[in-house]
Amino acid sequence: MTDEDKEYSARIIGWLEQSYVAADERGDIFGGSGSSGDMAHWETRRRVIASAFDRDGTWLDVGCANGLLMATLQEWVAERGCAIKPYGLELSARVAERARIRYPQFADRIWTGNVMSFEPAIRFDFVTAISDFVAPNRCAAMVQRIAGLYLKRGGRVILSCYGPGGFITATKASADDPRRFIVEAGLRVAGYAEHRYKASNLVKVRTAWADIE
Repeated sequence: MTDEDKEYSARIIGWLEQSYVAADERGDIFGGSGSSGDMAHWETRRRVIASAFDRDGTWLDVGCANGLLMATLQEWVAERGCAIKPYGLELSARVAERARIRYPQFADRIWTGNVMSFEPAIRFDFVTAISDFVAPNRCAAMVQRIAGLYLKRGGRVILSCYGPGGFITATKASADDPRRFIVEAGLRVAGYAEHRYKASNLVKVRTAWADIE
C-alpha cells in the first residue's frame, strides 16, 4: 500500500465515521450505508448491481458499511434464482462494528481492513467494490489486486461508479465508467449495467464486471 493510499484512506475513514456511524446510531439504516430516503430509493439505485450475479457462490462486499447491501443484494440475487453467501470488508472499525450489531447473522464474516493491504483468508466467487474506495489514479490497481488476491479462478470482480449524490462523488455531473478501469487493469469487460435518473437522464450508477481466468 502506497503513502497515497494511506492518506486517502485516512480521509475516507474520517468522513465515514462522521457521517455513517452517526446515521446508523440514530436508526437511519440508509444513511448508515451512504444513501438517503427509504427502501424504494435504496433499491432503485443499488439493485443494478445484482445484474452481475449469474450463479451461486461466495460474495465479498468491499466497503460494506453497515451491512445493508449485504442483506438486500442477497435477496435480490435470490430472486434471480441464485444463492450467494455474503462477506464484508469495511475500512472503518467503527462502521464495521455497526454492521455486526445490525446484522449479527453476518458478524463473523465482516472484517476490518483496507482493500489495498488486506489479505483475505479465503477467496471468493464474486467481489464488489466502488471506484471511490481509492484515489482515481489507483482504481485500476485496486481492480488488479482484487483479481489477484481476492478471487477464485473463474471468479468475478464487479466495479461500480456512482454519480451525483453517491458516496464522495456528489459534485460530479455523472458517474465515471467502470469499464475504463477494468480495461486499464488488463482485464476484459464481461458485462455492464447502469441506472439513470428518470427526470434528468443522468447516470446515477454504472456497474461493470470482469471474469478471472
